[in-house]
Amino acid sequence: MSERIEQMMRQVKLGGMAKGWRSVDYENAEQYVTDLLKLELQEREANRMNRMVKIAGFRVLKTLDDFVWNAAIELPAGLTREYMTELRFLAPRENLIFLGTVGTGKTHLATAIALKACQEGRRARFFTAAELANTLLEKSTKGTLNSFLGTLKKTELIVIDEIGFVPLHKDSAELLFQVISDCYERKSLIITSNLEFSQWNTVFGDNRLTAALVDRLIHHSHIVIFSGESFRLTQSLNRQRGRS
Repeated sequence: MSERIEQMMRQVKLGGMAKGWRSVDYENAEQYVTDLLKLELQEREANRMNRMVKIAGFRVLKTLDDFVWNAAIELPAGLTREYMTELRFLAPRENLIFLGTVGTGKTHLATAIALKACQEGRRARFFTAAELANTLLEKSTKGTLNSFLGTLKKTELIVIDEIGFVPLHKDSAELLFQVISDCYERKSLIITSNLEFSQWNTVFGDNRLTAALVDRLIHHSHIVIFSGESFRLTQSLNRQRGRS
């Protein structure tokens, strides 16, 4: 009989109840039904968050609990850690720009903030700059660009990681500029780069386009500087010292 009950629950798409109904104590009908419904709602919320995390496209999941703040991370005047980590920048549609050398934690913090957004039911997407540029060019070639841009418009937060690692094709650069322009005052961006703004023309290959891009980005942005040595290099050296 128990198996039949579970089967019927799953047939009417009550997977949360099917998993946990045996653990619910019965005191009275109202309490019992309420607790069953709570099980189902919790299951659906967990599934929804998992879907949002999957859609976001994180390469590796990183959390704020694992992030190490240090004196080499320079916050601009008026910006606090809490303003970033509590997602307060999303409501006014402000951007976060993380600039600094390789391995200093930019991607980790960007990923962790976007992951928290997903966990709070906010739609987020994560791309490397090269990945997004190539995707845009591919969609444009196939005639599906507008559909893809439509999915981006539904997000509250887009992370564009590693601007500066790979020079972009002219057409790709122009498409990426279009995406960033479309986000202006409509949604928040987190940008990470190992280059100062004055060097971004080496990536986009067009001084005028680069100037317009930077102008839009910094208007409603908080620029965080990551200096110091690479965390990965430091950890590797420490492991080698430990072995020796």
